[in-house]
Amino acid sequence: MSDEQLIRYNRWWTEPEWASADPHLRRLSQQPTRLPAPQVADLDLARPAVHILRGPRQVGKSTDLKLIAQRALAEGYRPRQVVYLALDLLEGQDAATLIRTVERAYTLAGGSYRPRLLLLDEVTSAGDWRTAVKVLWDDGVIDEDIVVCTGSSANDLARGAAERLPGRRGPGQDYLVLPQDFGAFAHATDPGIPQGLGLSIGEIVGSSGQSALLDARIHLPAMQRALERYLLFGGLPAAVAEAVAGAPGPSDEVRRVMWDSLIKEVQRRGATLAATQALLERLMRSLGSRMSWSQLAQDMDVPLGGSTHRSGRGHGVNDRRTVQSYVEFMAINYFALVVYFWRPDFGTANVSKAKKIYLGDPLLHTITADRVGLRRDPRGEVENALALALYRRYERSERRAESTAAPESLHVWSTKSGGEIDFVCGPRQQIEVVEVADWERVNRQKATAPMRALPGRPAVTATRGELQFGPTYNLVPAALLLWALSG
Repeated sequence: MSDEQLIRYNRWWTEPEWASADPHLRRLSQQPTRLPAPQVADLDLARPAVHILRGPRQVGKSTDLKLIAQRALAEGYRPRQVVYLALDLLEGQDAATLIRTVERAYTLAGGSYRPRLLLLDEVTSAGDWRTAVKVLWDDGVIDEDIVVCTGSSANDLARGAAERLPGRRGPGQDYLVLPQDFGAFAHATDPGIPQGLGLSIGEIVGSSGQSALLDARIHLPAMQRALERYLLFGGLPAAVAEAVAGAPGPSDEVRRVMWDSLIKEVQRRGATLAATQALLERLMRSLGSRMSWSQLAQDMDVPLGGSTHRSGRGHGVNDRRTVQSYVEFMAINYFALVVYFWRPDFGTANVSKAKKIYLGDPLLHTITADRVGLRRDPRGEVENALALALYRRYERSERRAESTAAPESLHVWSTKSGGEIDFVCGPRQQIEVVEVADWERVNRQKATAPMRALPGRPAVTATRGELQFGPTYNLVPAALLLWALSG
C-alpha cells in the first residue's frame, strides 16, 4: 500500500472537512433514512483492546468504522491518533506485509500521542492477519491502542482471536453486524410505525406486553404492508434504502451485491455457481420442513465439490458430509441459520437428529426464487423471518458473533405424540415457545399445542392477522410479533 493510498484513506489527518468527501459517509448522508448502528456508540474508546466487528458483506461495517473515527475525533482524539487501513488491498499478502503497512501508517501519522485508534477493515483479506496483530502487540506497536477489526468470515475471525490472540485483546468485545431487522425496516419505510419493543415471548404474553400489542393494533395494517416489503427486500442497508425510496423491488445492483458476496465465499470452498444455486433452491423448497444431511445430499443433483459419489440424476451426487460442510460454511458466513431439534432432558441441541435450515436474509429468497422460477411460500418465509428474529433475541451476544451454525438458545422440538413445535427459545428452565399457524386459516385446536406440550411456559402462535390472548393459546399476527421482538 503506497503512502499516497494511506494518506487518501486517512483524510482527517489533513482535512478538517474530511467527512463530506469520504465515500462511505457521503453515501450514508445520501440515504433516505439513517439506520441503527448501536456498535458505533457502544464501542469502548478509552481502554487498550482488540475489538472485532463481524458480519456478512455489505451490512455497513466499513461505514461503521468511519463513524467510529468520526466519534473518536468528536470526543477528543487528535486527527493523527486515528489510523484506518482498507486491508482488501492486501488480499493474499503475508503477515510481514501487514506489519510493515501498520508501521508505515503510524510513521506517516506522526506524533507520539497514545492511545491510537487503529481501524483494520476486512482484516481477513490479509493473509495471516492473526500473526501480524500478535507481533504488533508483542512488539509494543499497538499494545496501548484501541484496535478495531472487521471481517466477513466468522470462521477466520473466531479462529484468529482464539488461537493467536490469547491475552492480547484486553477488554476487547465481539460485535455482530447483521442486516437490519424487521422493526428497523418497518420504521424506516413507514415512520408512522414506532420503533420495535425488543421484548421476549414471556414479556409479550405478560400483562404489560399484551397491553402494548393491543395498543399497537392501530399500526397492524401498516406493519403487514411493511412485512410484505421486508420479505421482498430484506435488511441490507442498500436494499432498505431502495425500499424507503419506494422501489417496487430490489434493483439488479442490490441483488448482485448479495449474490456476489455469497458466490465469492462458496467458491473459496470449490463450489460452482450451478451447485450453489441448486443448494439454495433445495433449501428454499424446504423452508419450515425438517431435513437430514443425508436427505439433502440425496436430493442434490449437482456436485458441490469435495467428496462426492457418482449416481444417476435425481439420486444425488454428493455425500452427507460434503453437503453439511457447505451449509455450515454458509452459516459461518451468515448466509444460513441451522436450527437443531431440542433435547429437553439435557436442554441442548440433538445434532444427530433432523434439523431446519433457514436463509440468512429475505433477499436471498427473492434472488433464488427469481433465478430458478420458484413460487414464493409466504408462510415458510415468515417462519424464516421469525427464526432470524428469535435468534437475535435469545442467542447470547458472544455466541451470535461466532456463527449461525448451531444456536444454543433456539431449537425445534418434537413432541411425545409425534408433533412438532416450530421454536423453543431460551435456557432449559426458562424455555419459551413459538409456533407458526397455517397461513390461510388458524386451527384453534392446533393453536393450543404449544401450551399443552409445555404447560406453564410462555407461548405464542404467529398468525396471518388474528390477535387474541387467552388461557389456552395466544394468537399474534406475524408482523406484530416480529415488530415486538425487534429492537
